[in-house]
Amino acid sequence: MTDPTTRLLHIAVSQFGPRLGAVAQNAKRMAEIAERSKPDLILFPELALTGYDVRDRVHDLALSSTQLPDLLELPDQTTAVVGFIEASESGIPYNSAAVIRDRQIQHVHRKVYLPTYGMFDEARYFGPGERIEIFSCSGYRLGILICEDLWHPSLCYLHACQQVDAILVMAAAPGRGIRRGNFTTASPFTSMDVWLNIACTTARLYGIYVAVCNRVGVEGGVTFAGGSLVAGPNGDPLIVSASADEQLLEAEIDRAEIIRARQPYAHLRDEDPRLVLRELQRIVASNA
Repeated sequence: MTDPTTRLLHIAVSQFGPRLGAVAQNAKRMAEIAERSKPDLILFPELALTGYDVRDRVHDLALSSTQLPDLLELPDQTTAVVGFIEASESGIPYNSAAVIRDRQIQHVHRKVYLPTYGMFDEARYFGPGERIEIFSCSGYRLGILICEDLWHPSLCYLHACQQVDAILVMAAAPGRGIRRGNFTTASPFTSMDVWLNIACTTARLYGIYVAVCNRVGVEGGVTFAGGSLVAGPNGDPLIVSASADEQLLEAEIDRAEIIRARQPYAHLRDEDPRLVLRELQRIVASNA
């Protein structure tokens, strides 16, 4: 029998443009995308089930984790990472990502950092997540971040301390700055360059894969940038979308490449989270 930890993990990054508020329609389209590609794992964008600019409709569009699997008719043996509004038992809605397989919720990540600058006003509508946990898929250890979460290196560090093999990032990042001239290997929006840099740097630092799935489409005059990508564990981009239209990117996560990228480095081996914990406790206490 093949060791499941040595097989390749075929992932698909669905650069998807949801229709605002059309939950059933978005769910149907997402299921169709997954059925066509049938990867081991498919990653959808932030709030792909509802659209981003929900505002005061947040409670009406929220779903419990028990409702979600029946809404998405996903192919057997495919794990989907889906952005949705989570209706919690406390009544607080969360900007969440659910890991669904065989009509079961296997893991949920709640967005930790809710931006309140520029066009963003998420803290007005959502509660913040408070945990960084990982899940397993085909023998690989995977973590999830949602958009702004990636811009806080502490969350990537917490994943790395749990020996994660890949971080999956779902985003709803707007496009700023139009790229001039012909281009075939980058998003048409220059604002996505920094996403590529952060993803590749994080991948190189920890010897992991980083996949970013950014949405496309227009809501309320805001154009979302696309530019989804997968960075390899050596820090090089494996694939980058040069489009702001719907697109499916496919890549493979390979244990051998992870091991190769971590030689001769010993960053993770030498990492001491106990030191970080002690220093954070000291800093928090000194600022109290």
